[in-house]
Amino acid sequence: MSTVSCSSMNDVVQFAIEKEEKAMDFYQKCADRAKNPGIKKFFEEMAEEEQRHKKLLQDLDPSGLDSLKLEKVEDLRISDYLVEVQFKEDITYQEALTLAMKKEEKAYEFYNAWKNKCMQEKTAKLFEMLAQEEMKHKRKIETVYDEEILTWD
Repeated sequence: MSTVSCSSMNDVVQFAIEKEEKAMDFYQKCADRAKNPGIKKFFEEMAEEEQRHKKLLQDLDPSGLDSLKLEKVEDLRISDYLVEVQFKEDITYQEALTLAMKKEEKAYEFYNAWKNKCMQEKTAKLFEMLAQEEMKHKRKIETVYDEEILTWD
């Protein structure tokens, strides 16, 4: 994996693509090893989401970043109260959601930290966009967790 720097838009995009590929590979390996068919499907969907992020980056037109309007994504902060989970073949649905939520949270924090380090406006905006994409993903998982896990009696 290459190192990231704020100076080159190309470097930032390539670095982010590699990061998305690693996440995609991780989720696909989880899908391949999961015993429960529903959990296998969940991890396959996560891998597909990372593939969409990669495609977004590959198709990105840096000149369009100036006009890009980023909307604030609400963080439900559910992951703040959850302990990190390691993958195992008989992982439960709740554990799978927790694992994915924590992974997306870390990706968000990574990109958000880089956004704040970049003085060059375009690369900072790119990191902000990437952070927002990860927050959207985390929010989606948190919503599922809220609706399907926290409502259990």
